[in-house]
Amino acid sequence: MERYAAGEKFYYSSAYRGGASNMLCLPDHPELSNTTGGGNSYIYGTEFEENHLIAGAFNEDVSCALCRSTNTSSSVMFPGRKTCYPGWKEEYSGVLASSAYSHNPSPYICVDAHPIYVNGGQRSNDEHKLYVTNLKCGSIPCPPYTDNVHVNCVVCSK
Repeated sequence: MERYAAGEKFYYSSAYRGGASNMLCLPDHPELSNTTGGGNSYIYGTEFEENHLIAGAFNEDVSCALCRSTNTSSSVMFPGRKTCYPGWKEEYSGVLASSAYSHNPSPYICVDAHPIYVNGGQRSNDEHKLYVTNLKCGSIPCPPYTDNVHVNCVVCSK
């Protein structure tokens, strides 16, 4: 079901400090957004940077899988999808978001496509900021993905 390990860019500098702090498992059959992004949060493919795991692993792109126990209930956020897989129930769908690459790291989260805002919250406190995440081609193949578009997400239960 899931195929591509992905996350925020690896380096840290005065201009690039973080973005998202967790890794994701992107599907091999994405349901893509057609909205281009603002350029503050990106998702990149993951690659091995050493051969300590196995000879020949250096610079190889990392695959991943979603594991689920059949005797427990679960809720899973599927990045790169806007609908649940067959047999799963949709809880909500939206778009992937995280802090900006120039901010401190935060997890990727699925922001509801129709959020309810906090009453009186329109003032600019500039404390913790959230940005829509865009996809970057490279270790993530394009196609089936598209460069610099928002990443859909859906939260499903089973």
